Amino acid sequence: MRNCLLISCALVSAAIGQQPNGGASCEAGTPIPFATDGAWGYLTPSGIKIQPQFKRAGRFSSGVAVVCTQEGCGLINTEGKFTTPLWEPSKANLASRYSEGLGSFTRGGKEGYADLSGEIVIPPTYEYAGDFSSGVARVRLNGKEFFINRKGEKVTPEFAGAFDFSDGLAPVIVGHQVGYIAPNGAFVIPPTYSGTSGIQFSEGLVAVRVGDKVGFMDKSGLVVVHPAYDDAYSFSEGLAPVQVENKFGYIDKTGKLVIPIKYQAAQRFAEGVAAVTLENKSGYIDHSGNYVIAPTFDSASPFCAGLASVITNQHIERVPDGNCWRSKGKTGVVDHSGSYLWHDLVERLTFYVCG
Repeated sequence: MRNCLLISCALVSAAIGQQPNGGASCEAGTPIPFATDGAWGYLTPSGIKIQPQFKRAGRFSSGVAVVCTQEGCGLINTEGKFTTPLWEPSKANLASRYSEGLGSFTRGGKEGYADLSGEIVIPPTYEYAGDFSSGVARVRLNGKEFFINRKGEKVTPEFAGAFDFSDGLAPVIVGHQVGYIAPNGAFVIPPTYSGTSGIQFSEGLVAVRVGDKVGFMDKSGLVVVHPAYDDAYSFSEGLAPVQVENKFGYIDKTGKLVIPIKYQAAQRFAEGVAAVTLENKSGYIDHSGNYVIAPTFDSASPFCAGLASVITNQHIERVPDGNCWRSKGKTGVVDHSGSYLWHDLVERLTFYVCG
């Protein structure tokens, strides 16, 4: 997709950006990929870090990123230097991202794990292979999900569904309820409540559905924030987005409403700000709900390594089902002052915006 930022190619849904960037690094100074005139390079808040020169460029994780040239694909470090040979894409054991030194790759329709040198560590046998965290990774085989260690050994029972570890616990689906296990597979919190959008623990709390309303539970299994919301996302920087009748606001860990429920969309806080949408325009607010970057965008992603991808677009025509518009847009990257470090000079992308 020409002239599209890898960190955000379509930011149009109310729930987008609520989950952490799996495996990707958002540490200060980490270069972020961007494309111009068909070539990919990397930006930092100081400007262009690695000049556009690649056919494809992935996010940095574990200090490396996958890039492709005319000759092949390999890994580069944050200075833009190759750390591996260039391989033919169809033969390379390259992952889109790495965690704890391993990354999942696909071969013959199955997924396995390779290390940073491209050596296969766990053969491709799985229908899905997730990121490693706390020495284990979530995989899917024959429609069941479980966790394996770095040797490829199964360390938990199989579940109908599971999610990655966060805050030391992983949500697993048992029947129609959600429980939480430790990395050894033992239940820390038995399956008791139904899940929500904020199904993973963060900052010691997790959203749970009690009846038809959502509150928050601590790691002892005690509901500590009264269920009063239609949905909720995970805590970040002490605040969590909550939903009431299709509007969003933010609460603190005591359940106090800190930022009013009035937004069409509200993302998790990152680097001191959160992207929100009001009256169909997106901007960034601080922990008090004050705008620090004015709502002038049509969509906005969370900040990562000091940068955020934003999009402005205009409707062109309504698509046949009557609920969506085809739109042309300009993608850009802004810093915390709201200044563009890079942006499309002309409208180049087509989006389908619905609702």
